[in-house]
Amino acid sequence: MNHAKTGYCGVHSLKYSDKSVSENHVLDLLNVAVWAPNDGLREPWRFIFMGPGSTDIMRGLQEQAPAYLVLVVKEEHDLHKREEDFAATCCLMQNFRLLARENNLHVRMTMNDWIYDRTCAGRLGVQKDERIVAVLEMGYLEPTVEPAAAGNMPDLTFELL
Repeated sequence: MNHAKTGYCGVHSLKYSDKSVSENHVLDLLNVAVWAPNDGLREPWRFIFMGPGSTDIMRGLQEQAPAYLVLVVKEEHDLHKREEDFAATCCLMQNFRLLARENNLHVRMTMNDWIYDRTCAGRLGVQKDERIVAVLEMGYLEPTVEPAAAGNMPDLTFELL
C-alpha cells in the first residue's frame, strides 16, 4: 500500500514503499540516538511507537505514514531542568533523524497543535507529568529518479578572521 504525502510547504509529494518499519529497527536506532547530552544523565524521554497494525489511532491527527514515533519528555518541576531535558530530547531527535537517514528511513518531524491537548495526548498514554515534544512520521520512500540540477549550488558566505 502506497501512501501519498505532501512534503514541507507542499513543495513535493512523497510516496512510501510497502516496506514496513519494524519496531526492532527503530529500537536499534534509538539505542544509539539516546547518547544525547543531558546534565546529570537524567534520560527524561520516553517513546511511543506505532507500527504496522497500530497506526489508525493517528488518523485525523497526522498525515498517514507507515509508522510513528511519539517523543515524550518528563516535565520537571525545576524549570532549569525542564529546559535542559527538552533541549536534550531535541538533540536525541536529531540524532535519530540522522541515523534513520543513513538507513534509508525517511523521518518527518511534526509538532501539530493536538500535541498540546491533554485529551489527545492521553489517548496515546502520555502521563500527567509528561508532554509530547514531537511526532516523527516514518517510512521508506519509493525510489525516485530526479534529473541532476547543474549549477544549483547555494551561494554561501564564509569568512575567516
